[in-house]
Amino acid sequence: AVREGHLAEHGFGKLAVHSKPEVQSYAVMTDTEVVTLLGANDPLLSPLLRLCLLTGMRSGEACGMMAEDLISKGNLGVFARIRPNAIRGLKSKAAEREIPLHDSLLATLAMLPNEGALFPGISVDRVTKRFALLRQSTGATRPGLVFHSTRKWFITQCERTGVPEHFTASLVGHQSARSANRLTYGLYSAGISDCQKREIIDQIRLPRCVA
Repeated sequence: AVREGHLAEHGFGKLAVHSKPEVQSYAVMTDTEVVTLLGANDPLLSPLLRLCLLTGMRSGEACGMMAEDLISKGNLGVFARIRPNAIRGLKSKAAEREIPLHDSLLATLAMLPNEGALFPGISVDRVTKRFALLRQSTGATRPGLVFHSTRKWFITQCERTGVPEHFTASLVGHQSARSANRLTYGLYSAGISDCQKREIIDQIRLPRCVA
């Protein structure tokens, strides 16, 4: 506006930021909350909750899954290919990956469409609003608990079962971690094998009380 002559000067120089805003971190979903939320058997959210809890997918990645993104790798089982498609983009290049699907998800997948979008008509916005209603109806109203907390639960399970940080980063689509001697894995490694990915996923378990 100043450059085009509409204003003599801008007033933003008089504004001051007194302190950096605090980042509101998402809560890690607890096992009790996992049991409570899945136990509600919400027809829209339950399949997505299970998928994200057992793969670490972001909600947008899950909502944008297509039937053709599911690929069979023989004795290694079914993998989900996370890539840009007609209904979703990706947060970063690191987000493009392949994740083994836990055997307990196969029954859920069998009930979904076998072509096109797996979750037709479901958007991140709709998931966010539906999750807020589910929290209220189940009493799971702890501050910071959001749908993204499923991803934190998955990463926590990887950590508790001794999965190296750069292995977890490969599964959840984070930028590559650094080793103790500051080696950047993404620059020097071809990544972990499908067999290693399968071993990690197979040791992740939903809480015992979940049907």
